[in-house]
Amino acid sequence: MTQIDDQGPPSAIDRALDLLTIAVTARRPLTLAELASEAGIPKPTAHRILRLLVARDLLRQTGDRSYCLGSKMFALSGEALAQLDYASEAKEGLRWLQTITPDAIHFGVMTGGAPVYVAKIEGRRPYRMASTIGTSLPVHCTSIGKAILAFMPPDQAEPYLQSRSLVGRTPHTITTPGALRQQFEEIRARGFAIDDEENEENVRCVGAPVFDARGDVIGGVSVSSATFDLSLDEALRLGPSVLTAAQRISAALGAPRAALSRLAALAAPGEGTTSGLARSDGPAPAEKA
Repeated sequence: MTQIDDQGPPSAIDRALDLLTIAVTARRPLTLAELASEAGIPKPTAHRILRLLVARDLLRQTGDRSYCLGSKMFALSGEALAQLDYASEAKEGLRWLQTITPDAIHFGVMTGGAPVYVAKIEGRRPYRMASTIGTSLPVHCTSIGKAILAFMPPDQAEPYLQSRSLVGRTPHTITTPGALRQQFEEIRARGFAIDDEENEENVRCVGAPVFDARGDVIGGVSVSSATFDLSLDEALRLGPSVLTAAQRISAALGAPRAALSRLAALAAPGEGTTSGLARSDGPAPAEKA
């Protein structure tokens, strides 16, 4: 697994880090043979290193002698998450998207059951979107919110579809659980959601999901514009670029290879459909500068 450079073969530290990385990303206990094979090292060498990792409580052995994460790893991961600055980690992906579109760009993270803006890049239009960092968004009628719900496990998304929570914010807001479930299928198929004036009239948005190091959807990135500057066809054409930005941000957050590969495949040209558009993310209404 370790890439050997001009300075010589991998050290014991390299091999230990390889084994630890494999165990962290496996999502299930692995046997000695599996770990050694994946790391590309002899079983006796892997066994010696694994004994040290177990002694340090970074790994532990299960009843069938497989290896999984130890309590020290969970403590360290908690400390790492506590120090995670989502806005800073998303910066490169958001700046890349800024080179693609002249419209406003937002990054939102689920907080307390609703997406909250943690980063914004103003567009280059002669008006500004009246959105601010720290604003909480409706989850059922924003492109960020609907992208998040569509990529959540269904049992986690279902509580958000209670009819009393589906408040109509414009004449275009979808307020029936069945219609939203149908749109979630379409969002999953193409990878991004469209807010076609559902949250604010005269505002159209495109949003895509962002995943964290566990492979869970934790937020989304969106592009927002006045409808006269972003037609429905243009929003659909912009979708794959928003999805690529979401992939870049997910990579910065340490998302697993499977999640990144899924986003990359969806971002490929020609993916998705143009029917049954997912209406979703509108930051506040457009205001003239």
